[in-house]
Amino acid sequence: MLSRIHNKLTMLYTVVFGGFLLGFILIISIANLWSLYYERVEEVELLAGQIAKEQHDVIKQHDQNHESLPTNLSIEDNYDISGQVFYYLFDQHGEMIKADLPVPILRDPILARVANWDDGQQTSMFTIAFGEGKSAAVILTVHRIFRDDELVGTVFVGKDLTAYFRTLEQSAVTILIAAVGFILLAALIGYILAGRVLIPIEKSINRQKQFVADASHELRTPLSVLQTSIEAIELDEDNKLSVFSEQILEDVKDEMQRIKRLISNLLTLARADTGDISIKKTRIPLNEIVEQILRSLKIVARQKFVQFQLITPEEIEITADAQRIEQLIYILVDNGIKYTPEHGVVIIRLERTEIGGNSGVKIIVEDTGPGVSPEDYERIFERFFRADKARSRNTQGVGLGLSIAKWIVDAHKGSIYVKNNTGGGSSFVVIIPD
Repeated sequence: MLSRIHNKLTMLYTVVFGGFLLGFILIISIANLWSLYYERVEEVELLAGQIAKEQHDVIKQHDQNHESLPTNLSIEDNYDISGQVFYYLFDQHGEMIKADLPVPILRDPILARVANWDDGQQTSMFTIAFGEGKSAAVILTVHRIFRDDELVGTVFVGKDLTAYFRTLEQSAVTILIAAVGFILLAALIGYILAGRVLIPIEKSINRQKQFVADASHELRTPLSVLQTSIEAIELDEDNKLSVFSEQILEDVKDEMQRIKRLISNLLTLARADTGDISIKKTRIPLNEIVEQILRSLKIVARQKFVQFQLITPEEIEITADAQRIEQLIYILVDNGIKYTPEHGVVIIRLERTEIGGNSGVKIIVEDTGPGVSPEDYERIFERFFRADKARSRNTQGVGLGLSIAKWIVDAHKGSIYVKNNTGGGSSFVVIIPD
């Protein structure tokens, strides 16, 4: 139980620390991206304004000479990612009159973007793919030139941002690797903190377990003395008791047996919790064990007119602790008798099965009782839990038998669960690897 709590606390701490870390990284990354975007937009728009002012004379000369060929073109033959700034100057008729061209590989895609420019858009950031997984990032803005409120020209100014984005990608990879490292560190810190939190809890639980074990052990001796004393009174023929006194004595004996069973179960669970009970596996004949248990419970079943049915296709052997498997089956069959009404049937099925590709044994104990409420399927194996508390006294149980059964199954690396039968009653299914 503590190990599960330790793991859950570690997971919780890791999620909390990791969540804060990832949130911080996300906020910083978004802030950097917005900052980069607005800085580049502001930069390219300022450049567009400056270039537009510088090109007033070019437009004026073009208008005077009606010159149609672009002049002063700056052309680079190699694709060098250097944050290069470029621009295109058009007259009022859309004719290019001057250009400082980008690298050749970008010219056609950018001209296509300029030709299809949305008049309502001022600045655009986009990528251009070249194949083989390569691409370039470009920002492009438009600035219109007016003279006496008349449009005389348009300048498109752009900048190659590929280097910026590659730096961002490298930074993102570095941050991601650092984040993974910090999350692992957070998991380690969470594991240590969870262990520190559980230290006082573990000590308290261990003290409680030890107290239960010691108290259960110490109570067995006086109970045995009391039981012997009661039996001595019954055997004393010189002092005859009244009918009323004999009835009281019989009731006391019944309660003594109930307390003995309770103490025995508590002692078993306490020793299991403290690890004082070890599982000793041997090859055992399962059919013989079941038949022996049915013989021992025959008198109890006969009092309620309950019949047994053992269904097994073959002789089945299993590698397990004989004493604990016997105790497990005894608990399940006895539980079936308690909750089966008079003239009912308790069916025990033994089957071979497979568990993850390995062989195993399935033990099914069916009764014809009222069944188990679906919301109690998991809780029924908890200590002192009773699905029907009103019948606690009638069934002579305290809610520890199924807890012991689950411990035995868990100790054998198996599984146990309960389900309701279609025709009524419930089935306890145990699967144990061989």
